[in-house]
Amino acid sequence: MKINVLINGGNRPRDMERLLKTLMAQNRMLDALFILIHPRDTETADLLKNIVGIAIPYTLICKDQSGPIVAMLKALDLMPCDVVAFTHDDAAPRPDWLGRIEKVFACMPEIVGVGGRDLPASSKFENTPYCDVVGRVTWYGKIIANQHLPCSGARKVDFLSGVNAAYRHDILMATGLNQRLQWQQDTVWYWELALGLALKKQGLKQWYDPDMVVEHFPGKLFSDQKDGYWSAATRKRAQNETYLLLKYLSMFGRFACMMYVLMVGSRDSYGLLQLMRYWPREGSLAFRKFLDALRGRYKGMQIWRFPDNLIRIQRIKE
Repeated sequence: MKINVLINGGNRPRDMERLLKTLMAQNRMLDALFILIHPRDTETADLLKNIVGIAIPYTLICKDQSGPIVAMLKALDLMPCDVVAFTHDDAAPRPDWLGRIEKVFACMPEIVGVGGRDLPASSKFENTPYCDVVGRVTWYGKIIANQHLPCSGARKVDFLSGVNAAYRHDILMATGLNQRLQWQQDTVWYWELALGLALKKQGLKQWYDPDMVVEHFPGKLFSDQKDGYWSAATRKRAQNETYLLLKYLSMFGRFACMMYVLMVGSRDSYGLLQLMRYWPREGSLAFRKFLDALRGRYKGMQIWRFPDNLIRIQRIKE
């Protein structure tokens, strides 16, 4: 079984250096490495020469104005492998990461995707209570991730965390990635949710193993705003979320979903209850977040109304 690793880089050389060292320390060595780099990244190539050298083949793919999804498609198209493992440059997989991935795919042929815990570097999550629900989307559209929390055991899920996931390459090529998702510079929101729901719709199974751990050191994004609030991010997250939920939920579920997101919402996309909850603390900023979420919801509904355009992976020439 050949396993390639695909890294989404964000021009964070110290983070990339840590990641490359953890990959080279894997008990089960990867077969090839593909890295999506920012156009202004001038250090990753030197890091690869110094840390990876000629031990394994590697390929650098620049994320241009076409967006990160297109760069991912280019990388996937170049891979002669059985399994693709995804992670980010601000992550550090534990030494048994690739070994656990290989074991699941070898022992469970019905599984097309496997992932594990996205453990924040802060130790405060080590002693938190176990959660019962991981990687699920409710019938009314509530997205429950919880991949950063401990849980009682391995289980089937609806979607995986993009920082700690692996999929069978042939399934990725057959299913494709959704290019209607909005992105911002080096970040695309909900691509793993879109892929997970597309696989679930086909009746394919994904597996979550909490012992398959990737430690996460969330790094700074190029497009972060100085005031700590990123208006475009809120709109685009809400747009992607709304579009995907309307696309995959039942007719009754769509109605219930729209009521839920408008009345309740989430910490990333405020509804009325979230607006009232955060108003005493954030004041007018809470109202600004609420309006941005509404704009994103409206745009997501507009996109959903048009015929689906899930782009299947095709030969993409450089």
